[in-house]
Amino acid sequence: MAGRERIVVTMGALSATVAVLALFCSALAAGELPRAPAAAAGAPAQASVAAPGGEHAPAAAKKQEGIYLFVDPERRSDVDPEQNNEYGLSVAAPWKGGGKLFINFPEHLEFNPQGMSILRHWDQHPSCPWIISPDGKQAFYRVESPHLKGVFVEAFARVAGTDELPEGTEGVALAMRITNHGQTTLGLIRPLICCQYRKLTGFPQWVDNFKHSFLVFDGKLEAVADFPTEKADSKFKGCVVKGCPQRDTRAEAAGGLIEKDMDLALSVVESMDGKRKLILWWTPGKSMITNAVIPCIHADPYFGELKPGKSAYAEGLALFTEAADLNPIVKELMTRDREAPMHTP
Repeated sequence: MAGRERIVVTMGALSATVAVLALFCSALAAGELPRAPAAAAGAPAQASVAAPGGEHAPAAAKKQEGIYLFVDPERRSDVDPEQNNEYGLSVAAPWKGGGKLFINFPEHLEFNPQGMSILRHWDQHPSCPWIISPDGKQAFYRVESPHLKGVFVEAFARVAGTDELPEGTEGVALAMRITNHGQTTLGLIRPLICCQYRKLTGFPQWVDNFKHSFLVFDGKLEAVADFPTEKADSKFKGCVVKGCPQRDTRAEAAGGLIEKDMDLALSVVESMDGKRKLILWWTPGKSMITNAVIPCIHADPYFGELKPGKSAYAEGLALFTEAADLNPIVKELMTRDREAPMHTP
């Protein structure tokens, strides 16, 4: 694995990301990376790696502090589809005793106004789709849609180096690519990448979630709680990125749509004492939603329309920081932002 470990994926460098994805595939084929076996009938689905609090984590990751990636068996079930999170990935926070972030990557991936399925969290593959490096620093999957023959989805997560990130942050680089080898044009692709922060130590549970959640409007961070929605007490709020032609968020039905458009797909949630922050960013960006019942927060990418034979790509970050002033971080991410989906051969 030494040659593979020297590969550095920089944000925006699609060719490097594709190279890493190819190496993961070749490593899996050669049997060099762990992958979960299929669960026995009626037994909880087992993950390929394991982590703090009874979950499974790479042995190397257990011996070090800092961020690493793992699959939590408690988030998987082959008995109750609603409790299964087939594409769920957990991230150990960088802070000592900081807990973990759970990313449903994705919770749903659908298209067309009717919400036709590409991926759903309740999907069941023969084994856990995630391939995770032995050190817990990289994770990848490539699956064909169980609902739409010929449509493939790749997801990638990698603990990023400090030279790749805004100053004062630690985090994970994220990427998703959708390839349409099918016969159907995928219009209005709607990804929902659900980030559940309840198990991050000190973060909001079910009280004052929106007071501690922030979006960027006119270059400034503003609390979600400060923006009125049709239903004043809605627990499910959403917002669209300014200039994005696709204007659905799923919050409309709950009366939780924020009418003012945000600057970019960047969402922040802070700990109850305001000292620790989680920043989520995707580009190109489509929208965000936040659900105080789960609780969770999204920053969701924009893929647009995908015709047969085409592929589209988006990238993002999940950042952890204790910076008192987030404005420099926001400004840097705004310079990295792009509006149109990146199409690849």
